[in-house]
Amino acid sequence: MEISAQAGKLVVVTGANSGVGLETARRLALAGATVVMAVRSIEKGFAAAQSISGDLRVSALDLASLASVSAFADRLIADGRPVDTGRAAAAADGRTGTPGHVAEQRYTLVRPD
Repeated sequence: MEISAQAGKLVVVTGANSGVGLETARRLALAGATVVMAVRSIEKGFAAAQSISGDLRVSALDLASLASVSAFADRLIADGRPVDTGRAAAAADGRTGTPGHVAEQRYTLVRPD
C-alpha cells in the first residue's frame, strides 16, 4: 500500500520497534512524516530506528502505565508541536485488564485551547 505525502506531519506510532508498528513507522518516514516511535523499551526503539531513514524520534511509552502515558504526553506538549495523527500498533502485554490489576491513577483528558 502506498502512503500519500506526509511532509510536515507529526505522527505517533505505538509499538514501533517491531512488526506492524515498525513497518508503519518506516513507511510514514519514507513518505516524509516526522515519526515519534513510541516504545516500551527505549533500547529496542533506538535499535529499530537504525533500520529506518527519515526524521525519527524514539520516546518511551508503556500503555499499561498511566504514569508513562502522562510523561509521554508531557514530552509531546513540551515540544510545542501538535500531533497530526497516531497509529496504534502496540500489543497488550497481559497486565491491563488482568484480574487484580488496578490502574495507577485516573485521568480526565482535556484538550488545551
